[in-house]
Amino acid sequence: MNYNDNQILRYLYGLDEKRDYPQSIKRFLNEIGSEIGGDREAAINELYRLKSNCKKLAVLSKSFVDAMDKSYMKFTQFHMDILSECDGENGVVKSPYFIEGSFVVYSIKNVSLSLWVFHNLPNRNNNFMAMPTFYIIASPKDRIQGAGHQLDCMIIKMIDGLVEVNLRDYINMVLDYLCLRQWADIEIAEIHTKQKKEVKGKKNNFIQNGISYFVFDSKWFTEVCNNNEFIVSGHFRLQPYGDGSKKLIWINEFKKHGYHRKALIEKANEGEDFL
Repeated sequence: MNYNDNQILRYLYGLDEKRDYPQSIKRFLNEIGSEIGGDREAAINELYRLKSNCKKLAVLSKSFVDAMDKSYMKFTQFHMDILSECDGENGVVKSPYFIEGSFVVYSIKNVSLSLWVFHNLPNRNNNFMAMPTFYIIASPKDRIQGAGHQLDCMIIKMIDGLVEVNLRDYINMVLDYLCLRQWADIEIAEIHTKQKKEVKGKKNNFIQNGISYFVFDSKWFTEVCNNNEFIVSGHFRLQPYGDGSKKLIWINEFKKHGYHRKALIEKANEGEDFL
Protein backbone atom coordinates (compact mmCIF):
# COMPACT_ATOMS: atom_id res chain seq x y z
CA MET A 1 0.00 0.00 0.00
CA ASN A 2 1.42 3.41 -0.93
CA TYR A 3 0.71 6.64 0.92
CA ASN A 4 -1.98 7.72 -1.55
CA ASP A 5 -3.99 4.56 -0.76
CA ASN A 6 -3.88 4.91 3.04
CA GLN A 7 -7.34 5.85 4.33
CA ILE A 8 -6.28 7.95 7.32
CA LEU A 9 -3.78 9.92 5.21
CA ARG A 10 -6.36 10.45 2.46
CA TYR A 11 -8.79 11.75 5.07
CA LEU A 12 -6.36 14.04 6.90
CA TYR A 13 -5.03 15.62 3.69
CA GLY A 14 -8.43 16.08 2.09
CA LEU A 15 -8.09 13.55 -0.76
CA ASP A 16 -11.31 11.77 0.27
CA GLU A 17 -13.78 14.63 0.06
CA LYS A 18 -16.92 12.54 0.52
CA ARG A 19 -15.80 9.91 3.02
CA ASP A 20 -16.47 10.51 6.72
CA TYR A 21 -13.53 8.57 8.11
CA PRO A 22 -14.27 9.02 11.83
CA GLN A 23 -17.65 7.38 11.18
CA SER A 24 -15.84 4.53 9.37
CA ILE A 25 -13.77 4.01 12.52
CA LYS A 26 -16.92 3.79 14.63
CA ARG A 27 -18.49 1.27 12.23
CA PHE A 28 -15.32 -0.84 12.38
CA LEU A 29 -15.41 -0.88 16.21
CA ASN A 30 -19.07 -1.88 16.17
CA GLU A 31 -18.36 -4.67 13.67
CA ILE A 32 -15.66 -6.24 15.87
CA GLY A 33 -17.73 -5.79 19.04
CA SER A 34 -15.67 -3.06 20.74
CA GLU A 35 -17.82 -0.73 22.82
CA ILE A 36 -17.65 2.97 21.94
CA GLY A 37 -17.68 4.79 25.26
CA GLY A 38 -17.51 8.52 25.81
CA ASP A 39 -13.70 8.68 25.88
CA ARG A 40 -13.31 6.63 22.70
CA GLU A 41 -15.93 8.65 20.87
CA ALA A 42 -14.26 11.93 21.90
CA ALA A 43 -10.87 10.67 20.69
CA ILE A 44 -12.37 9.67 17.32
CA ASN A 45 -14.32 12.90 16.94
CA GLU A 46 -11.16 14.93 17.59
CA LEU A 47 -9.92 13.74 14.18
CA TYR A 48 -12.53 16.04 12.58
CA ARG A 49 -10.49 19.02 13.80
CA LEU A 50 -7.33 17.71 12.12
CA LYS A 51 -8.72 17.22 8.61
CA SER A 52 -6.91 19.49 6.11
CA ASN A 53 -5.12 21.04 9.09
CA CYS A 54 -2.02 18.79 9.31
CA LYS A 55 1.59 19.47 8.44
CA LYS A 56 2.89 17.27 5.63
CA LEU A 57 3.70 13.68 6.50
CA ALA A 58 7.15 13.30 8.10
CA VAL A 59 8.93 10.10 7.04
CA LEU A 60 11.92 9.47 9.31
CA SER A 61 15.03 7.78 7.94
CA LYS A 62 16.82 5.09 9.96
CA SER A 63 19.78 7.40 10.57
CA PHE A 64 17.40 10.08 11.86
CA VAL A 65 15.71 7.63 14.25
CA ASP A 66 19.11 6.34 15.40
CA ALA A 67 20.11 9.92 16.19
CA MET A 68 16.91 10.30 18.21
CA ASP A 69 17.53 7.02 20.07
CA LYS A 70 21.03 8.10 21.07
CA SER A 71 19.79 11.43 22.38
CA TYR A 72 16.32 10.91 23.86
CA MET A 73 17.43 11.14 27.51
CA LYS A 74 19.02 14.51 26.75
CA PHE A 75 15.84 15.95 25.24
CA THR A 76 13.52 15.56 28.24
CA GLN A 77 14.60 18.96 29.56
CA PHE A 78 13.26 20.55 26.35
CA HIS A 79 9.86 18.81 26.18
CA MET A 80 7.94 21.73 27.68
CA ASP A 81 9.75 24.20 25.43
CA ILE A 82 9.15 22.28 22.19
CA LEU A 83 5.45 21.82 22.92
CA SER A 84 5.13 25.52 23.70
CA GLU A 85 6.97 26.47 20.48
CA CYS A 86 4.86 24.10 18.34
CA ASP A 87 1.53 24.95 19.97
CA GLY A 88 -1.38 24.40 17.58
CA GLU A 89 0.57 22.07 15.28
CA ASN A 90 -0.91 18.83 13.95
CA GLY A 91 0.98 16.25 11.92
CA VAL A 92 1.70 12.64 10.99
CA VAL A 93 4.93 10.70 11.53
CA LYS A 94 6.12 7.47 9.91
CA SER A 95 9.10 5.61 11.37
CA PRO A 96 11.06 2.76 9.71
CA TYR A 97 10.74 0.80 12.95
CA PHE A 98 6.94 0.89 13.02
CA ILE A 99 4.89 -2.09 11.90
CA GLU A 100 4.35 -1.91 8.13
CA GLY A 101 1.60 0.57 7.29
CA SER A 102 1.56 2.15 10.77
CA PHE A 103 1.55 5.88 11.49
CA VAL A 104 1.35 8.19 14.49
CA VAL A 105 -0.93 11.22 14.23
CA TYR A 106 -0.16 14.00 16.71
CA SER A 107 -1.73 17.24 17.88
CA ILE A 108 -0.25 19.87 20.21
CA LYS A 109 -2.37 22.17 22.33
CA ASN A 110 -1.70 24.01 25.61
CA VAL A 111 1.71 22.33 26.19
CA SER A 112 0.06 18.92 25.83
CA LEU A 113 0.68 16.25 23.19
CA SER A 114 -2.14 14.07 21.83
CA LEU A 115 -1.29 10.93 19.86
CA TRP A 116 -3.32 8.48 17.80
CA VAL A 117 -1.40 5.28 17.05
CA PHE A 118 -2.74 3.86 13.76
CA HIS A 119 -2.29 0.28 12.53
CA ASN A 120 -3.71 -1.58 9.55
CA LEU A 121 -6.23 -4.10 10.89
CA PRO A 122 -8.64 -6.54 9.14
CA ASN A 123 -12.39 -5.99 9.30
CA ARG A 124 -15.03 -8.76 9.15
CA ASN A 125 -14.47 -9.09 5.38
CA ASN A 126 -10.72 -9.38 5.94
CA ASN A 127 -10.15 -6.01 4.27
CA PHE A 128 -7.49 -3.96 6.00
CA MET A 129 -8.29 -0.53 7.42
CA ALA A 130 -6.11 2.08 9.15
CA MET A 131 -7.45 2.07 12.71
CA PRO A 132 -6.44 3.94 15.88
CA THR A 133 -5.34 1.34 18.44
CA PHE A 134 -4.36 3.75 21.22
CA TYR A 135 -5.09 7.38 22.04
CA ILE A 136 -2.57 9.09 24.32
CA ILE A 137 -2.41 12.51 25.98
CA ALA A 138 0.99 13.39 27.47
CA SER A 139 2.00 16.51 29.41
CA PRO A 140 5.57 17.11 30.68
CA LYS A 141 5.70 18.39 34.25
CA ASP A 142 9.29 19.63 34.58
CA ARG A 143 12.56 20.41 32.77
CA ILE A 144 14.64 17.64 34.34
CA GLN A 145 17.14 15.94 32.02
CA GLY A 146 16.93 12.16 31.90
CA ALA A 147 16.04 10.15 35.02
CA GLY A 148 13.48 11.84 37.23
CA HIS A 149 11.66 13.66 34.43
CA GLN A 150 7.90 13.55 35.01
CA LEU A 151 5.41 13.08 32.17
CA ASP A 152 1.70 12.82 32.94
CA CYS A 153 -0.04 10.37 30.58
CA MET A 154 -3.61 9.33 29.89
CA ILE A 155 -3.88 6.23 27.70
CA ILE A 156 -7.10 5.01 26.09
CA LYS A 157 -7.26 1.62 24.40
CA MET A 158 -9.36 2.12 21.29
CA ILE A 159 -10.07 -1.60 20.81
CA ASP A 160 -11.12 -4.06 23.54
CA GLY A 161 -8.59 -6.68 24.53
CA LEU A 162 -5.49 -4.94 23.21
CA VAL A 163 -2.19 -5.76 24.89
CA GLU A 164 -0.51 -2.51 25.83
CA VAL A 165 2.87 -2.08 24.16
CA ASN A 166 5.61 0.29 25.31
CA LEU A 167 3.68 3.43 24.43
CA ARG A 168 6.32 5.68 26.00
CA ASP A 169 8.41 4.97 22.87
CA TYR A 170 5.75 6.63 20.69
CA ILE A 171 5.66 9.70 22.96
CA ASN A 172 9.45 10.04 23.02
CA MET A 173 9.64 9.47 19.27
CA VAL A 174 7.35 12.41 18.48
CA LEU A 175 8.88 14.74 21.07
CA ASP A 176 12.44 13.96 19.96
CA TYR A 177 11.48 14.34 16.30
CA LEU A 178 10.08 17.80 17.02
CA CYS A 179 13.24 18.84 18.92
CA LEU A 180 15.56 17.67 16.14
CA ARG A 181 13.39 19.15 13.39
CA GLN A 182 13.24 22.54 15.08
CA TRP A 183 16.76 22.93 16.45
CA ALA A 184 19.23 20.42 14.96
CA ASP A 185 21.30 20.32 11.76
CA ILE A 186 19.24 17.96 9.60
CA GLU A 187 18.60 17.28 5.94
CA ILE A 188 15.01 17.48 4.67
CA ALA A 189 13.89 16.29 1.25
CA GLU A 190 10.37 16.97 -0.01
CA ILE A 191 8.79 14.21 -2.10
CA HIS A 192 5.85 15.00 -4.40
CA THR A 193 3.57 12.17 -5.52
CA LYS A 194 0.95 11.87 -8.25
CA GLN A 195 -2.14 9.69 -8.45
CA LYS A 196 -4.65 8.65 -11.08
CA LYS A 197 -8.14 10.05 -10.73
CA GLU A 198 -10.97 8.07 -12.30
CA VAL A 199 -13.78 10.06 -13.90
CA LYS A 200 -17.18 8.40 -13.70
CA GLY A 201 -18.57 7.57 -17.14
CA LYS A 202 -15.28 8.25 -18.94
CA LYS A 203 -12.64 5.80 -20.07
CA ASN A 204 -9.67 8.10 -19.59
CA ASN A 205 -8.20 8.90 -16.18
CA PHE A 206 -6.35 12.08 -15.33
CA ILE A 207 -3.35 12.64 -13.07
CA GLN A 208 -3.63 14.83 -10.00
CA ASN A 209 -1.37 15.71 -7.08
CA GLY A 210 -1.21 13.08 -4.36
CA ILE A 211 0.27 13.19 -0.87
CA SER A 212 3.49 15.15 -0.54
CA TYR A 213 5.79 14.31 2.34
CA PHE A 214 9.12 15.19 3.92
CA VAL A 215 11.96 12.71 4.43
CA PHE A 216 14.12 13.56 7.45
CA ASP A 217 17.79 12.60 7.65
CA SER A 218 20.48 13.54 10.17
CA LYS A 219 23.83 15.09 9.32
CA TRP A 220 24.99 14.55 12.90
CA PHE A 221 25.43 10.77 12.67
CA THR A 222 25.57 10.40 8.87
CA GLU A 223 28.64 10.24 6.66
CA VAL A 224 27.92 11.13 3.04
CA CYS A 225 29.91 10.18 -0.07
CA ASN A 226 28.85 11.61 -3.43
CA ASN A 227 30.84 10.57 -6.49
CA ASN A 228 28.66 12.40 -9.01
CA GLU A 229 29.79 15.48 -10.94
CA PHE A 230 27.71 18.61 -10.37
CA ILE A 231 27.77 22.39 -10.88
CA VAL A 232 28.24 24.76 -7.94
CA SER A 233 26.63 28.11 -8.79
CA GLY A 234 28.38 31.41 -8.17
CA HIS A 235 28.05 32.67 -4.62
CA PHE A 236 29.41 35.05 -1.99
CA ARG A 237 31.57 33.68 0.82
CA LEU A 238 32.79 35.31 4.02
CA GLN A 239 36.50 34.49 3.77
CA PRO A 240 38.53 34.47 7.04
CA TYR A 241 42.16 35.67 7.04
CA GLY A 242 45.07 34.86 9.31
CA ASP A 243 45.01 38.26 11.01
CA GLY A 244 41.51 37.54 12.31
CA SER A 245 39.70 39.67 9.75
CA LYS A 246 37.01 38.50 7.31
CA LYS A 247 36.20 39.70 3.82
CA LEU A 248 33.18 39.04 1.62
CA ILE A 249 34.42 37.54 -1.68
CA TRP A 250 32.69 36.22 -4.83
CA ILE A 251 33.24 32.61 -5.97
CA ASN A 252 32.60 32.01 -9.66
CA GLU A 253 30.49 29.06 -10.82
CA PHE A 254 32.56 25.87 -11.03
CA LYS A 255 32.25 22.13 -11.63
CA LYS A 256 32.75 19.84 -8.64
CA HIS A 257 33.66 16.17 -8.95
CA GLY A 258 31.88 14.62 -5.95
CA TYR A 259 32.50 15.19 -2.27
CA HIS A 260 32.95 13.35 1.02
CA ARG A 261 31.32 14.79 4.13
CA LYS A 262 32.17 13.35 7.52
CA ALA A 263 29.44 12.89 10.10
CA LEU A 264 29.40 15.98 12.29
CA ILE A 265 29.98 13.90 15.40
CA GLU A 266 33.28 12.70 13.87
CA LYS A 267 34.30 16.26 13.06
CA ALA A 268 33.52 17.29 16.62
CA ASN A 269 35.55 14.39 18.04
CA GLU A 270 38.50 15.44 15.85
CA GLY A 271 38.29 19.01 17.11
CA GLU A 272 37.04 20.51 13.82
CA ASP A 273 34.87 23.60 13.75
CA PHE A 274 31.64 22.51 12.03
CA LEU A 275 29.34 25.44 12.82
